[in-house]
Amino acid sequence: MFQALTHDVQSWWEYRLAPQGTDRKLSLSPELGGQFIETWGSGQGALWGTVYYVNAPEEIRLQGHLGMKGAVNSSYIYQLEERGSQTVLKLSHTASGYIEDGWRESHEHGWRELLGKFLKDYVENN
Repeated sequence: MFQALTHDVQSWWEYRLAPQGTDRKLSLSPELGGQFIETWGSGQGALWGTVYYVNAPEEIRLQGHLGMKGAVNSSYIYQLEERGSQTVLKLSHTASGYIEDGWRESHEHGWRELLGKFLKDYVENN
């Protein structure tokens, strides 16, 4: 699961900041100081977050704007726990700064979709 969550992020992370129709790529380097970045065009892109803690394959923590606009910073933590043949993924996400109205609901929906649908489908079918 850690491999899918980190090394294969391009395969399941559906949200993008790049303009539609551009060749865009997401990557996550799961090492201390590693970056979760989206690139497109010639030298264009966005830094979604930076890894500030990693204890593979049990936990990885990132900080960054996570696609949010304005003066905001997020901290998001993924914890993985093996339970027999299954892996339980726990997420903690906090943000500070300029928080848009409806932030909580929007992100709860997005995380459910990203982790509960896209990542789950990717792991079960690959």
